[in-house]
Amino acid sequence: MDSSDSSFPLIIMDERERGEIRKVFADFPCDLQIKTLPTADYLISATMGIERKRGDDLVASICDNRFFTQIQKMQHYYPDSILILENPSKMFDRSGVATASIYGAIIYALMKINIPLVTTLDTFETAQTIWSFAKNYQKVQSFVYVPLELPPTEIDQPMQILFLEGLIGVSETKAKMLLQEFESPWAILQALQESEITTTSSGKLKLGESSFARIKGFGAKFVAQNQNLLSQPFHKTTAIKKPDWANNL
Repeated sequence: MDSSDSSFPLIIMDERERGEIRKVFADFPCDLQIKTLPTADYLISATMGIERKRGDDLVASICDNRFFTQIQKMQHYYPDSILILENPSKMFDRSGVATASIYGAIIYALMKINIPLVTTLDTFETAQTIWSFAKNYQKVQSFVYVPLELPPTEIDQPMQILFLEGLIGVSETKAKMLLQEFESPWAILQALQESEITTTSSGKLKLGESSFARIKGFGAKFVAQNQNLLSQPFHKTTAIKKPDWANNL
């Protein structure tokens, strides 16, 4: 469709958004421009970015912790940002991911990061939603795209906390406790590797030589679980129903 009409809303799409979504946008009266965006999948105003996640994409990004980093970064640079969840039913296609964990991540985005959530059934509804937002926003204020230049990535405390929350049994509070004690994530991983787990005569796990022994709430179970998490070859993990150490808990 000819997008030369100045009344058409400007929509900036990240170049990694490909496939059907581009074909759908071709039928919308908009000025669609493809750019490489350092954050957000779409920009429709100077303050509004849009992150688009299909249900299965959302779960994959939660599992590898990209989800939280992506929405935090987007909101930092575009404070009116929203999250579009396309085809939510696909959130439950992936086995081995607890439903509570999925909803917990969504609630975290809504309540802690204050990112509004819009759900759509399919690609067409997603495009229609983005187009409608762009049209209404740009009626109030025109949008001139200015490329975002990000400073070199600096490691901050939230990034370290987020990394440690990927360990089993580590909440934000516990991540801070570990950093207070060990100072860096690397030191924590080294301490896990060096810790010794033994068993009592009754077959129960016991924490042997370990730096975690001096921290309340980080006992044998914590160390055993996370040693297994860090050492288990990836190609074997999908077949594991009950890790060997679980028999002793």
